[in-house]
Amino acid sequence: MRKLTLALALAASAVGIGCASGGSGSSTPPPPFYRPEVALRNVRFAGAGITGGSMDVVLHVYNPNDYQLRSPRVAYRLMVDRHELAHGVYDLDVTVPPGDSATLLVPVKVGYTSVARSARSLLDDGTVNYRVVGKIHVDTPYGRLAAPYDRNGRFAPITAAISHGTR
Repeated sequence: MRKLTLALALAASAVGIGCASGGSGSSTPPPPFYRPEVALRNVRFAGAGITGGSMDVVLHVYNPNDYQLRSPRVAYRLMVDRHELAHGVYDLDVTVPPGDSATLLVPVKVGYTSVARSARSLLDDGTVNYRVVGKIHVDTPYGRLAAPYDRNGRFAPITAAISHGTR
C-alpha cells in the first residue's frame, strides 16, 4: 500500500511539473518591456477663467521597445519647487513607434492659489524648478502595461513663451 501511494505521488508530481512548464517546453516568453522615457518639453499658457487657468503640458515620450506603444494614459503630478501645481489623468489616442518618440500634449487645469504658491522662484530669476511625476500606461502586443516616470529640471517659462511667439 505504501509503494502504491508513493508511486501515485511521484506520478502526480511529474504531471504537475509538465503542466507548469507549458507541456512542450517550446513556448517563448514575451519580449521584455522597457520603460518608456518621459520628459517635459514645454509648458504653455492656454487660457484663464474665474477660478483658474489652463496650460498645455508638452511631454516627449521615447519608446525603447521593439514594438509600438498605443493609447497612452498619462497620470501626472506637476510640481514647481515643492508645491503641486496640477495633477490628473489624461488619455491620448497616439501611437509611439518602436525605437522612436512622440510628443504628447496634455491639457492641465490649474487654480490661481497653486500658481501663486509656485510663483516665488519665477519672480526671483525668471526660472522655476519643476518636477513631473507619474505613471504612463500603454497598450502593447502583450497587454496593457505601466511604467513610472519622475523627471525634474529647470524651466524658463517667459523665455519659452517668447521664443514660441506667445505673449
